[in-house]
Amino acid sequence: MLTITSDDKGTYYIKTQQEIELVKKQLQKLKPNSQTSSFLQNQYNQLSDQLKSLEDKLQNVNQAFYDQLISNFDNTVQKLPNVNDRNFQPQFYTNSQNNMYQQVQLPFIDQFLNVRTLPQVSVEPLGKSTLKPKGLHSVKSAIQFTRKFQSKKQSQQQLSKVDDLTLYKKGITELVNQGTIKKQDINTLLNQNNIAFRNQQANFFDFTDQYGSKIVQLESQSSQNIYKTDLKKNVIQTNTQNQSQQQVQENNKVNFNYQKKMSIQSKQKPKYVDAKEATSLSKEHERPISEQLQNLSTQAEYLIHVKNGLLQTDQLQYVQFQNRYYENWSKIEPILISLQKIAQSTSIQDCRILGSKVQKLSQEFDRSSVFTMAELLQCFENWEDLQKILKVPTLLYKSKDGKIQAANKISAYFRGYQARKNYYRLKIMVEKVVIIQRSMRVSLFRKKVQKQIIKNNNFMLERFKNRQNVFKEEWPYLKIQQRFEIHLNSFSFEEIKRLSMDKFPQRQNTQITRIFNLKDPLVHIIYIAPFDLPSELIDYFYKILNLGDISDCKNRLHFVWPENHNIFNNHMGLSQLLYYSPRALKRIKNLIRGQAAFIVPGVCSNDDIKISDILNIPIFSGIPQLHQYYSTKSGCKVLFDELQMPQPPTIRNIYDEKELINSLSVLIIKNPIINTWIIKVDDESQGRGIAWLEVQKMIKKIQPLEINQLAQLLTKKIKKKLHYAFPHLYGGYHEFIMSITNRGGIIEGAPLNRLSQIHSISYNFKIEPNGEISLLGSYEKIKTNEIQTIASVNPQSYLKINQEVLCHQIAQKLYSKGLIGYFTIDTIGYQQENNKQGFQIIGLDCFLNQYSSASIYFDFLMRGRLDVSTGSYYVEDTNRQANVRYSVYCPTIMNEGLDVLQYKTFFQLCRLESISFNLEKKIGSTFILVDSLQSGVISLMTVGINSPQVIKYMIDAIAFIQKNVGRGTEQIQINTRTDRVNMMSIHQKLKTMLKRLEGSEYKIQNSQYL
Repeated sequence: MLTITSDDKGTYYIKTQQEIELVKKQLQKLKPNSQTSSFLQNQYNQLSDQLKSLEDKLQNVNQAFYDQLISNFDNTVQKLPNVNDRNFQPQFYTNSQNNMYQQVQLPFIDQFLNVRTLPQVSVEPLGKSTLKPKGLHSVKSAIQFTRKFQSKKQSQQQLSKVDDLTLYKKGITELVNQGTIKKQDINTLLNQNNIAFRNQQANFFDFTDQYGSKIVQLESQSSQNIYKTDLKKNVIQTNTQNQSQQQVQENNKVNFNYQKKMSIQSKQKPKYVDAKEATSLSKEHERPISEQLQNLSTQAEYLIHVKNGLLQTDQLQYVQFQNRYYENWSKIEPILISLQKIAQSTSIQDCRILGSKVQKLSQEFDRSSVFTMAELLQCFENWEDLQKILKVPTLLYKSKDGKIQAANKISAYFRGYQARKNYYRLKIMVEKVVIIQRSMRVSLFRKKVQKQIIKNNNFMLERFKNRQNVFKEEWPYLKIQQRFEIHLNSFSFEEIKRLSMDKFPQRQNTQITRIFNLKDPLVHIIYIAPFDLPSELIDYFYKILNLGDISDCKNRLHFVWPENHNIFNNHMGLSQLLYYSPRALKRIKNLIRGQAAFIVPGVCSNDDIKISDILNIPIFSGIPQLHQYYSTKSGCKVLFDELQMPQPPTIRNIYDEKELINSLSVLIIKNPIINTWIIKVDDESQGRGIAWLEVQKMIKKIQPLEINQLAQLLTKKIKKKLHYAFPHLYGGYHEFIMSITNRGGIIEGAPLNRLSQIHSISYNFKIEPNGEISLLGSYEKIKTNEIQTIASVNPQSYLKINQEVLCHQIAQKLYSKGLIGYFTIDTIGYQQENNKQGFQIIGLDCFLNQYSSASIYFDFLMRGRLDVSTGSYYVEDTNRQANVRYSVYCPTIMNEGLDVLQYKTFFQLCRLESISFNLEKKIGSTFILVDSLQSGVISLMTVGINSPQVIKYMIDAIAFIQKNVGRGTEQIQINTRTDRVNMMSIHQKLKTMLKRLEGSEYKIQNSQYL
């Protein structure tokens, strides 16, 4: 059977009562107001009633428990320390029983009333001799109260003060709860070191003192501990005479006031004072103890003494300090122990601690349980002296065990040094091991991911090839039925190239002219824009389509743009943006559901394959890697060599500066008559990545030189003599060579003519999936500084060759290699010495470029026919006579001043300046909006009956823009890598061309079209 002692019962009762008080406080916070619902009020009332009922039951149980202890006193053990005789019986004495014995009462007797519970154990009787004779201080009673005995004989000895008996029978805990006793008055008694009774040797008075004046002995400070109560024993002693109580109070008061050291067992003579003086000193302690403690708690400062390195815990101010801050004592005590250790380690072992500083430091105990030495030293009264001692080793270890402490300190420092040394060595080794392990894990994981990516890409490529094969087989049936064309013009170049392209998003949108393929009634178009198009721009193109008699254009034309284009960088390709935009892909899926569809790409890449795999539709293209390879300067040379096409002297696949110098030296030696040599970066287009070198100005005599001598000469002079098509695109020779080193390059010789006399002519065509070839037209490039391409004239009229044969021959070779889609052949024409035209092929674009895309818009406006053999374009006038039409197209006219105009204002100014297009005569100027005017970019196309006329229209349109928004002469910042061309440069180049053409066979005359 499990038994519980009375002490445990009392502990459980107090804890339960504390929990009830806590619940009361929490419930008080939830007290409902007038706005609370009736349901919550009922719940609150029920909880209050239940809590009150529980508290009443607990008080009844505790009352019964204390009544049992009082009535069963004889069965309660009364153990006295240092007493082994078990034959003694406990007795309670009064004034009438025996004057030889008296009760000794503590000065703070009220503090001992908060006795929690009394242990209920078997009786072990003790005898009378445990009490000391009258006048001695051997046994000191801690509690005074009367009892009621079960027998009649014991009931006669009951005291007359019934009120006191009733008061004490209620229980000390209940008295505390009712407010009769304050917890502050009994805090010190909760210390486990307090002992209520002590048994010690009696101190007898000298025989001769009975004849002299009455004296009172002052006990030493060390004997004050005998007045403390041992709460674990909880020994109860009966009341003695009132006279003895007052005498003990006076003795203890004198002891606490004077704080004299006088041991009973020492051989020193006791110190005495007159009884009158002792009586006067004890009058102050006749006041209630609660009032004394209240006065002590208002003390300004508490000085806690440290002597011989030990805290004087029996000192009065220490007890006062403990009584005042008992609630925070669990935080103060560790600080005092730390301060004691500091005092023990210094030569000044007798010092005083400032209680206010300790209490202030304890408030930060929750923040940090570890305090610095500087914070602890502030608690000493002489902290400055201690601080100096702590800094001087010779003074720090002057205590009794100073040498031992110093030796321990030296040993600790040496062990710490060895430990730190080993730790740092181990730490470095562990760090290196961790790096090796982490790198190894990352490397293995990377290889695993790479293998998985390669595997997934191979599966994706197989699915792409299967779709392409089915697309080729079904194309004859597909092109004669309703179908969706998804136009995705993405510039999927390398990132370093995209970063140097000014207004990159607007350039990707210059091929918005693809939407005019709607002239085919079987075609539905989904145009993917690189950014969200303004509603005014969309309405503008819908109006043009309506003027072109395109029926139901709003249902056949859909504009889609990636919803995440603002999240990523502006130089990211459109295919990548679309791949990371699931909403746009979902919308495209919904539009093409159940319909035949395919993608018409720009510069094809692997991102287009991923998009086609998501949409599960084919691409109007071949394998992207083949398109990219044959679009390079070196790759197309391989194709032209197989076809034995006329080409200039060339060395390709150059990836080093030394290789470049040696190759150039070989070409110069083999072709001494060629003056100009052109160096091109392999994957550039539209005049980017081109530089040229004029040899004759640099080297006067070439033939006598050997290759090594020529290479040394070129190495010295090429840095200064090399000219660049886009000076701001490369910072100089070293950056240009770095581009060739990273991306490859070629060297080719230019014709003997000057660069201004060389015509750059291009032919564009389409290869369908079944191998059919369609010619789209031809154009001649307009260049500034002889290299930069800024515009085109359509169709070309310089070369008199059969372009159909040329395009078919190259197209068949491309189709045999698995390439389909849109292509452009770059050629040059020049006048030879025998007045014959020279012709050479220099490049190939295996994608639909912006000039080829403009031919779609030109064909939509003209509604004429193309002569595939000569490349001329004819339209029928009102008399049904065929007339040739020419056009000039400038894809990007940049002027930051355009942002000041709105669409409506811009077109009103165009009407006032007669910048317009005549639908009946099919001549004039038309603007192609690629973005809002605030972007500062616009495209322009002019149409006329001959080249001078269309150039003049272009000059007038550019002059109109300069007049209304500015001349467009923005300076390009230094160290800015860009291929931007100022509008002023375009204007000057067109004026130069017009002057050269005036007076020739193309001279403008007055006619019905002007």
